[in-house]
Parts: sequence; C-alpha cells; structure tokens
Amino acid sequence: MATAPAERGSAPWRRYIAAVARYKWLILGLLVLGTAAGIFATRFIEPVYQAKAVVWLQTGGRVTGTGPVDADPQDVKFNWQQTLMSRSVITGIAQRRQLFLTPANLADSTVFSGFYGTDSLRRGSYELRVDSTGAKYSLVRVVSERKSTFAPVETGAVGDSIGRAIGFGWQPSSAALGRNRTIAFKAVTPGSAASALIGNMLVEMPARTSTMVLTLSGPDPQRTAAALNALVTDFEDVAVEIRSRNASTIAQSLKRQADSADAQLRKSETALERFRINTITLPSDAITIQPGLQSTSPPALAEFYSQNQQVDKLRRDRLELERLLRDARAGAISIPSFMGVAAVNNSPDLQQALKDLSAKESALRTARATFTDSARGVQIPLAEARALRTQLIPQLTQELIADLRSRETTLDSQIQKATRELKGIPSRMIEEQRLRRDVVSKEGIFQNTLGKYEDMRLQQLSTGRPIQVLDRAVVPVRPVSEDRSAQIILAALLASLGLGIGGAILLDMTDKRFRYPEQATGELGLPIVGAVPRFEISKNGERDPEETAQVVEAFRTIRMNLRSAYDGNGPVVLTVSSPGVGDGKSMVSANLALSFAESGARVLLVDGDTRRGELHEMFDVTRRPGLLDYLGGGVPIESVLRETSHENLTLIPGGTRRHRGPELLQSHVLEQFIDDMRSRYEVVIVDSPPLGAGIDPFVLGQATGNLVLVLRTGETDRKQAEARMEALHRLPIRLLGAVLNDVRAEGAFRYYSYIYGYSMEDDEGMPQLASRSGSGN
Repeated sequence: MATAPAERGSAPWRRYIAAVARYKWLILGLLVLGTAAGIFATRFIEPVYQAKAVVWLQTGGRVTGTGPVDADPQDVKFNWQQTLMSRSVITGIAQRRQLFLTPANLADSTVFSGFYGTDSLRRGSYELRVDSTGAKYSLVRVVSERKSTFAPVETGAVGDSIGRAIGFGWQPSSAALGRNRTIAFKAVTPGSAASALIGNMLVEMPARTSTMVLTLSGPDPQRTAAALNALVTDFEDVAVEIRSRNASTIAQSLKRQADSADAQLRKSETALERFRINTITLPSDAITIQPGLQSTSPPALAEFYSQNQQVDKLRRDRLELERLLRDARAGAISIPSFMGVAAVNNSPDLQQALKDLSAKESALRTARATFTDSARGVQIPLAEARALRTQLIPQLTQELIADLRSRETTLDSQIQKATRELKGIPSRMIEEQRLRRDVVSKEGIFQNTLGKYEDMRLQQLSTGRPIQVLDRAVVPVRPVSEDRSAQIILAALLASLGLGIGGAILLDMTDKRFRYPEQATGELGLPIVGAVPRFEISKNGERDPEETAQVVEAFRTIRMNLRSAYDGNGPVVLTVSSPGVGDGKSMVSANLALSFAESGARVLLVDGDTRRGELHEMFDVTRRPGLLDYLGGGVPIESVLRETSHENLTLIPGGTRRHRGPELLQSHVLEQFIDDMRSRYEVVIVDSPPLGAGIDPFVLGQATGNLVLVLRTGETDRKQAEARMEALHRLPIRLLGAVLNDVRAEGAFRYYSYIYGYSMEDDEGMPQLASRSGSGN
C-alpha cells in the first residue's frame, strides 16, 4: 500500500506549520493585542538618572571591634556598608531629611520646615489650599489626577497643626503659607521611603582602597542628587555618633574585663601561696642523684611492689586450694596436686595428713592383693583412709584457706594505704604546676585587657571623623537608561507571537478531528492508498481543468494501489465505508468505480447504504427495484442491474427502504449474491453506510472480505474512528487501507499533490463527480 513519503524528524514540524496556518487569525489577533499592550506599556517608562558620591572610611583602630582583637580592614568596610544600608539608619536619615516628602514645586520646600511623619502616616498625593485671606486652609487628598477627583481631609485655621489625623506632624506659620495659595505634595511613610532608597542604592567597595562609592537611581535628576547628598551628609554625623557610642560601650566593657582579670589574677596568686604553705612539710618523690651513681627507687615504692607480689602469691594458693577442696569433698584427692601448692609446705598438719593418706592407701593396696574387701585386714585401712579423705584433710584444707584469706585481706589493706600515699605525691606536684600556670595565664589576660582599655580611652578623646565625604553628588545631565520603547514593543510582539503559536499548537494537539496523514498510519494503523484533493466549482458551474486533472490522477493512484493489494488473483471486491456521516464515502465509491471502468474493467457499483444511499441520483437512475428488493426475493437479479452512461459501469441501487433492511443484509442471499457478482464482473465495489450507523457496514465488509475506509480531513472524528476500528479487528475483514478525502495540497499533505500543468490536454475529466470532492456521504 502507498503511504506518504516520510522524512525522519520532519513530520512534527509539518504538523506545527499546518497548525499555525489553520489558526493564523488567532495568532494574528494575539499578535495585534500583544503589540498594542507593548506600545501602551512604553507610556509608563520613566528615564532613570544616577547620582554618585564617594566617601572615605577610617579602617584603622578598633572602633568597630567588639573586644581586644583587631578587625580586618575589609571587615571594617563591610561593617560600615551594612550600617549604612540598615533600615534603622536609613529611616532615621529619611525622617530628618524629609526624604519621604516630594513637593510638586521645589520652591515650596521651605513650607515643610519642621514636617515629620509618624508611623500612621497615610501615603498619597495631597493639596494644601490657603484662602485669599490667609486665615483658613483646607487639606484634600488627590484621588485621581486625570479626572481631578479630590477627597477632603480636614479644614482649619492657619497656624494650627495640619494633618494630625492622617499621621502628619506639621504646623507651618501663616507667613510661610501666605495667601491664596495651593501647595501640592506627595507623602509616604519614612519606612517606605527608606525601603525605596535601599532598593535604588548601589554600594561598591573598590579593592585595596579605603573608599565606598554610593550610587542612587531615580527618575528626577535634581531630587536624586539632593537625596544622595542629604544621605551622605547625615551619615557622616551618624558615623561619628556610632563611633563615639561604640567606643564608650567598648571602653566600659574593657574596664569591666580588666577589673575582672585583676581580681582573677589576685585570686590565683592567693591560691598558689596557700597551697605551697600547706604542702611545704609533706614528703616529695624528688631523688638527688650524685654524679657517677645509679639512681634507685624510694623504699616505700619497693615495699609497695613486694606487698603486691605477696598478695598475688597468696591469692593463687587460695584459689588452688579451694579447687582441690571441692574435689576432696567429691571424694577425689590428688596428693601430688596438694603437695604442689606452696602454702601446703607451710602447714605441717596438712602435710602429715597427706602423708598418712598416702601410707594408708599403700597398705590398702597391699591388703587387697591378699584379702577380699570383706576381710578385717582390708576394712581397717579402708576406714582410716576414708576418714582422712572426707574429714581430716578437708578440715585442714579449709583452715589453711581461711588463714590465707586473712593474710590476703591484711596485705590488701596495707597496699591500699600505700597506694593512697604514693598517689598523693604526683597530685601535689601537678596541683602546684596548675596553680603556677593559672597565675601566668591570668597575668597575661590582665595585661592585654588593660592595654586595650588604655588604647580605647585615647580613641575616645580623638576628634577625627570615621567617615568623610570625598565627592558629593552632582545633578546628572543624562539618564543612564536608554529609550527601551523599541525593545519593549519587540519583546511584546515576540511574546504574543510565541503565545499565539503555542496556543495554536496546543489547540492542534487537543483537536479530535483527523487532520494529518500520520494519524491514519500511526494511530489507526491504516496504510494510505491515496488522497483525494479538494477542488471548487465556480459560480457558473465550470471546473478548473487543472483541479479536475488532480482528482483524476488521485483516483488512478487509488485504483493502482487497490489492484496491487490483490496481486492479480481474482476480481477486486471491496466495501467502502467511513467512520461518520459526511466523510465522502459515496463520492469515493462512485469515482473509484468510474476510474476502474475507464481502465477497461467490467465494474459493478452496489449501493449498500440501504438507509440513505444516493448513488442512484448521482448516476440518474431509479432507486427501485434495487438491492433490498433482490435480497427479499421479490425480483430477479436482471431487474436490479442499471446500466449507466459509461459502458463498463453497472449500478445496483439501494432499492425499497425497509425496516428489515439490516436483517436482509445478514441473510445468506447476500453472500450468494456477492459470489455470483465475482464471476460476472472484474471489480465489485459496495458503498456501505458509515461505521457508526449500525451493523450494515460490518455485514457488507464480511460479505466482500475487504474494506476501504474514507477519512475526511478536518471532519472525521479520530476517537470515533479508533472505537470502530476495534470492532473491525474482531471480524474476518481485511482492511485494505484509508483514502484521505478533501485534502489541500499544502502543509502536511503537500506530498500527495501532483505537478500542475502536466495533465493531458484532452483529459476527458470525470463528469460524474459531485460538486466538490469533499462532499457526499
């Protein structure tokens, strides 16, 4: 089957271009609106002027320090920057310099002498109107300058406080106000003015210098320069105040630290003196070694080691005897094991008992060699040996264990006492060294803190200014911002164009109608057997010959592709249908039949749309009798065959429309009819109702075994087509492909057009075509 020639990666771009072309009026409307919005926005762009001032920073000394450690010069510069940009400092300067006020006329600035704003100041534009006598005033708020709308605030006598209810602190004199005068001004809260200054100010600190460059931006060059000069002038005084306050605070802190260090030093010296007095009579482990002699350990240490060895020996003997005692009580006594314990050698009684036991056991072995165990000569040594094993030896062993435990306890007590005495010697030495180090450390801290305190006292007496203005701001002549109207308009144009194109692509992605060839091949899985171009008929009923030639070539292509689907085996028998009404299936059926007839084939065109078929009108024949009449058994086959104006084309109309039409199509007569027509004609084309009209197209498709689906661009519902295709896949119907109807030879369908001007000069055309290729059922 033929499909559109595909270029890898080009299909999406063709689809996007087609979407832009389809929604060109939407894109154009957004483009006009966006450009108009950009032009309107340029009216609110004000020029930006920049005023610059340079100040010098004192980076030496310890003014900004928080203790006895010097601050890095870069840190000092950064601290001054942070101080300048802090809201508390800027707000105070804005309050003192009245930077929250903007008189409409600079000549009226003297009227605002002594004006201050409270936190409850109501921001806005105001007018103070003084009457012709100079005795009364009225304060109004400007609601809209364009419409000259005002809201009264208060009225009163000149000389009274003005605007107290809206946060003003203002009491101008009658001489300052004059007579018959209107004073316009704008006011914001000092905090808002400070925020605006911080937002419009840039602070730069050049490397390896002690300067700070301040740049203030604003729409009015004179007000911007004046505001910056007022800011740096006040900041000089603020810096002096901050340095004085910091120096006083730091000096007081250092004085307290010096006093505390002195007290700690005296306390450490007293502790060292007391310790040396208390330990001067205690022994020390220091050993004097004369030249040429070997040093020896102190006697107390040697005695300590000897006692440790003795207690370890007693503990080992006691544990071994306890084990042997457990074995003896169980009746198993090993005389060699007992004799191997050193403590047994110091117990004569236990040694004798062990020797007696050895002798008794030897006599017992001799007696048993001669007598039996029941003989008296065996019973006496046996009883004596048993008494030694179970009574005397365990008793003597127990007494020896008790003696060893007592000696072990005594030695442990002596060792613990010696341990405490020996441990006391190094602890006294360590304590003395700690106290000496503490005295040295406290003395160093005291001397260092005292030096810092004296240095800070000298700085308090200094009259130098930590910040000095080197270059004051001058009124800028030219704005720093260029006229960006063209850039804004261009940006608005590009943004609206992008929005329009994006919206067109989005609308195209959400469009449920069939518009691109890849939707047929990709989503529906149908090969494209051809495309029928759109053509118009003029008002006088004439057709453009070139457009007619395009349609003729389109159906020749469809005819060729359908013939190739049969590989030359048997006649071409197929059903033509579409997903919905208005897709042009009847027009395609009729013109496809004419194209086959033009090729010399015997063609039968059957109007299977028994509900609303109109092929009889297209070929100007009667509708009855027709297909339903034949299937109902009322007429013979020859009476329903209609000859047309073309000698190779025969038409069977739909016939009498009946309620039982679908049932008649499902009868076995239809299959016999199709088989009979196969033997008579080379091409049999059945025009069926749309797939959504009922079971008729499915029945006709099964009867012919093949089906061609007509898809009309811009009309066919893709979702409906997908749903109907699922039903077709479950039936024994071969889908030959899709015919694209009502195609414009542009955009995504430009590959389906033919070369204009290359048609046959005497092309006979196709007189049976409908008024336009996209019309029809």
